[in-house]
Amino acid sequence: MTELIKQKSTLSYFNTFFLFFGVSLIIEFFYMGVLGIVQGTTLTILELALSFDNAVVNALILVNMSPVWRRRFLTWGMLIAVFGVRLILPILIVFATTDLSFVESFTLAINNPSEYEKIISASHHIVMAFGGIFLLMIFLSFLFNEKKDVHWIAIIEKYASRWSSIGDLKILIAILTVALIGFYAPSEILIADVVKKIDKGDIILPMVYGILLFLCIEFLRGILEDDGSKHESNSMEIEREKIENVVNTKLAKGGFASFVYLELIDMSFSFDGVLGAFAVSQNIVIIMLGLGAGAFAVRNLTILMVDRGTVSEYKYLEHGAMWSVGFLAISMIIQIFMHLPHGLIIAFAIIPIAIAFYHSVRENKLDNLTVN
Repeated sequence: MTELIKQKSTLSYFNTFFLFFGVSLIIEFFYMGVLGIVQGTTLTILELALSFDNAVVNALILVNMSPVWRRRFLTWGMLIAVFGVRLILPILIVFATTDLSFVESFTLAINNPSEYEKIISASHHIVMAFGGIFLLMIFLSFLFNEKKDVHWIAIIEKYASRWSSIGDLKILIAILTVALIGFYAPSEILIADVVKKIDKGDIILPMVYGILLFLCIEFLRGILEDDGSKHESNSMEIEREKIENVVNTKLAKGGFASFVYLELIDMSFSFDGVLGAFAVSQNIVIIMLGLGAGAFAVRNLTILMVDRGTVSEYKYLEHGAMWSVGFLAISMIIQIFMHLPHGLIIAFAIIPIAIAFYHSVRENKLDNLTVN
């Protein structure tokens, strides 16, 4: 198995991306000409830049899943990612926030993209509230983990791990965040240069739903993935070997919960890309194709990192990805009330991972020098 992985070239991991991207270019050309190709390619680059950290987070979860669920992540998961998140989700936002039926929302997206964009923009604060708190819960679960014995930003992570034994601090911080936003949130926000009055419930309720959804998924994962025993070792290699050798155990069957969890994380990471896409194009077909191609690239990158053992080889990479998640969560919560430049959001996504990767490489070199 290892020899086959080593023989497989890096480019071969991206075959499905190249195929989808090529087909997308053809459809975009026939749909809108050269402008469609330019807009679609721009969206693909934007999606890849915004979702690089998503690939690392996905790899952290996927490495502990059975091979069959990894394949489903690339097949069923791509259908959900491309058509569910990049096409259906924006239409559902219009359906949920207006009096239009789903069919009318879909027709509006196809026939009147400028009006459709206005409705999506008006729901921006709702989407940011839900996605921001969900990503914040992911980051807090990483930060307040008493079993974590590797610390990157030690001055924070070491004490956070120690404090986690006191109680469930992630819930306390999440609820406190909702309470503070509910208390200090303005009753008016600026949307597309227009001041709009909002109900604070449109912010608080999505945040509560985001916390509840995270807790429900964690509860489901706990039920399905618990094999009835406690493991002292926190080694990824041991977990991976156990899953590969015991495919029929309850742990392997629990891949469904992790699969759902992965798709929800992908959805949360995609909010910024989907909403930001309207700055490039208002055409839902171009948006789906452009962002969909980027989603394929992210999926292929995830599998590459899992097969090459990138996450385990660079020990701070997980930390960088999770800090990136934390920064993105904060940026989404800020965007409930004000616009942030896409360049800043991309920096939040990439810089923590880049620094963590550099520190991991330097640490590996020092370890090799010590051994020699």
